[in-house]
Amino acid sequence: MEISRRDFLKYAIASAATLGLSGTQFARIERIMAGATSPPILWLSGAACTGCSVSLLNAVNPTIDQVLLNTISLKYHSTLMAAAGDLAVTAARSTAQAGGHILVVEGAVTTASNGRYCYVWDENGQPVTIAEAVNSLAATASYIIAVGTCAAYGGIPAAYPYTSALGVGAFLRRPVVNLPGCPAHPDWIIGSLVQLLSGTIPALDSHGRPLVYYKPKVIHERCPRKEAEEAGHFGQDGLCLEELGCKGPDTHADCDLRLWNNRQNWCIGVNGLCIGCTEPNFPAFPLHATSEEEEEEEPVPTATPRPTATPTPTSTPQPVAPSYHVYLPYIRKGR
Repeated sequence: MEISRRDFLKYAIASAATLGLSGTQFARIERIMAGATSPPILWLSGAACTGCSVSLLNAVNPTIDQVLLNTISLKYHSTLMAAAGDLAVTAARSTAQAGGHILVVEGAVTTASNGRYCYVWDENGQPVTIAEAVNSLAATASYIIAVGTCAAYGGIPAAYPYTSALGVGAFLRRPVVNLPGCPAHPDWIIGSLVQLLSGTIPALDSHGRPLVYYKPKVIHERCPRKEAEEAGHFGQDGLCLEELGCKGPDTHADCDLRLWNNRQNWCIGVNGLCIGCTEPNFPAFPLHATSEEEEEEEPVPTATPRPTATPTPTSTPQPVAPSYHVYLPYIRKGR
């Protein structure tokens, strides 16, 4: 189903509060949309699970085809585009050569072994790493968005040092718009893209996150369970989960206001913990534990501190797979 630019503008104006956009920004968007083409988008996938793309595909109002495929000019996305091989690579390279595009990166940038832990495509018979692709496509981009915690801060790929994974901003050594989350909410992605179409970078916090989505007050301050009795175990409706390891007191996001899956629910609403997936230190182990368990349990691995930006190092360390023994404390306690 295709929608017209006029219909897209009607949707955007109706969703102004949700997307965090002003009337002035919509006037700019209308001028852009009046042209024959929209600023093109190149979406690269690095070291990640593709969960942020799946989250975007679950957008309901509007759907992904209405926004990205038929309204915004999406030139490259390995999951969504019909083209493959040389045709797809040519589309990405010609768009980058013209410049003025929006570069979206999903997933961390691996830098160990000259980046050979993650390839994005073959070009002229040679494999191209995510590090090489990000470097080249970012050079002529008007804006850069890091979608998901892996792209924003390294996330799970950076929790262990074997691939020397970095967030996009740390890798490029330049500011980018970070949309962390595991995965990022589709509204965060669509709203940020629409705002950049207006020619305006959203107001960002100290970690590069749009303040309209990643609120200054932590989730715990708005949590309906804040004043409730502490839960002693999982599955207790309405009780506070902080003693079980909920990271809402340290997490900045609007999950409790926006909800997920077409505004159906959110993690704490279904008796799950907030695991702090929008924060730069995610994942922080253990993901959950009671105070008593933390005192008794055996030592467990902690997330490796995020490395400083080191684009494509020349050393070639040998990959070492993490031993399954590091997970035994969790397995023995049924985590």
